[in-house]
Amino acid sequence: MSAELTFTHTAPAATARAADLFAVLYREYALLARNRINLVLSLTPMMVYLLLVNTSLGDLVGVIDYKGARLPFAIFLLPMVLAMSVVSAAGTSGMALFQEELSGVSTQLWSWPLRRSRFLLGKLLAGVSLVLGQSLVALGVAVLIFDFPFDAQGWLGLLVALTLASVAINGLYLAAAITIRDFQTFMVLTNVSLLVLVFSAPSMYTVDNMPLVLQWVSVVNPLTYAINGMRDAAVFGFADAWPDLLVLTGIAAAGYAVAGRALLNRASNI
Repeated sequence: MSAELTFTHTAPAATARAADLFAVLYREYALLARNRINLVLSLTPMMVYLLLVNTSLGDLVGVIDYKGARLPFAIFLLPMVLAMSVVSAAGTSGMALFQEELSGVSTQLWSWPLRRSRFLLGKLLAGVSLVLGQSLVALGVAVLIFDFPFDAQGWLGLLVALTLASVAINGLYLAAAITIRDFQTFMVLTNVSLLVLVFSAPSMYTVDNMPLVLQWVSVVNPLTYAINGMRDAAVFGFADAWPDLLVLTGIAAAGYAVAGRALLNRASNI
């Protein structure tokens, strides 16, 4: 008699979503934290403006009238410094994508059945935490230097607006990094855009005091809504800041939608 042979097929165990996401996050933090040169370069402009420009211009200008409130000019400039930190750190986060490709990590990464949503979520959480971390460093230094007139609601509003601005700006730079294929082009974009975005927004002046051309540019400048949102939330509360925060939410949604679509094309060409 011959024995009957039977075969069974067992599907491989699926990787838990939490474990997959944790691996992406660990990798992102290691990639960002180990590049100390980029971290120092992104912190330097913020500290220069905070320690030199804010203090010198604050003593020179004194007090400014902002929507009926009398603010020390150094306090008025604080959202600009935080916005610079947001843009610098978002650019650093975007550069990590090119470092992956130059080192060959992207080929290994997309050879694994990794969901696009987990990759983007890992990039989002790591990038936003880097942006927030650097911005909170700036805020901590500012607290030691200046006397802020904000109440508890003002501080809460400032932190919420800062977080939303970090999510929105990080999404835009991530979308740009995934869409642009040339590393040098992205580096030029990050360095030039920092100055263009900051000084075409109502950072050191109100919108009414800007030249007419810059007023038009400020309408499409995402930093306009980030700076106004942080400033209004800190001084007047959420009731005055919600229109800017709503625009930032739309910018964030558009940025990550573009990034997700571009990621499919980029991963398929690796």
